[in-house]
Amino acid sequence: EKDKEREARLEALRLTIGGTKIGGDVQGGVNADGSSAPARRSGKVTRRACAHPAFRNAQHDKLNQELKEAGDAMVGEALIRPSNRSCDSLNIHWMVRGGCIKVIEVLEEDKDTDASIGNRLIIKKEVYESIEELMGRYIAPMNDRVEEVQHHRKFLDKLEDEVDDKLQLMKKSNPAGVFYFICWSESYPGYVSLRFVMSRTARHHTIGISPDGFVWGPKTYDSMDRLMNDFKKNPAGPGARPPNRPSGSSTSSMSTSRQGLGGMTDESNTSSRQSRWGARSGGVAGGSRWGASARPPPPGPPPSFAAPPSQPPTFSYTNNAPPGYTR
Repeated sequence: EKDKEREARLEALRLTIGGTKIGGDVQGGVNADGSSAPARRSGKVTRRACAHPAFRNAQHDKLNQELKEAGDAMVGEALIRPSNRSCDSLNIHWMVRGGCIKVIEVLEEDKDTDASIGNRLIIKKEVYESIEELMGRYIAPMNDRVEEVQHHRKFLDKLEDEVDDKLQLMKKSNPAGVFYFICWSESYPGYVSLRFVMSRTARHHTIGISPDGFVWGPKTYDSMDRLMNDFKKNPAGPGARPPNRPSGSSTSSMSTSRQGLGGMTDESNTSSRQSRWGARSGGVAGGSRWGASARPPPPGPPPSFAAPPSQPPTFSYTNNAPPGYTR
């Protein structure tokens, strides 16, 4: 008897939730024979029935205000709300750093009603089965990438214009060098700006952050150092044609070409023997791309094969001449 009453109450509760009217459309009901009808989707944005502590049925500005008012305590945290664009999407408000919030869209699939959260949450083809999994597999790795950027030796916590000014000063003091830094992008929250000077004008590349690594064009790198290595080889970007290099007969230019433009200049203190790409920070001036100074060869006698300027070179012809050679 009690089991029947409990089942009746659960059935009544289910019908009440499923039959809630949203915009005049009934989400669920009962057929003429008394059986329950499948829930109908209204296709309109509605409040969600979600008890997750990071979920809010709030507007865009309210969530941003909540994150910013909390200050540094909310850096790296994320709040979720229903999207205003579609009834099948959510918005994640991720606080990248103090005062910077990135909004990420999440598509929902396999929804029971408009008021429920989708059983499949999708971000750029990656599927998550719950909000908790989304926080652990998406937001947490993104925070690790942010920390990697902020602790990188080439990171400057400055505005883009301030970084460009510093690059211009370094270029002015050493016109032969190529200088670069990374900072946060001001135009795209949650993105990194790779800024550099090769000739006169400061240029930049926008680097994305993903759970898998750093995204530069079509390529994803599992570390910032690997991305930097590719940047040194081809500053134009992945898949782009490397810039034409002037041909020269000096040994230093040939050595630089063999190294693939291996080590860009990290500091302004460079010597006359250093390549235009310089050495890492903390290395010895005039050193190799890894920061170790190269030892010059020991002095020795002048080469013996050079003939005196006053005498023309002499040649001896023997029977050991190459095949086909005639005097």
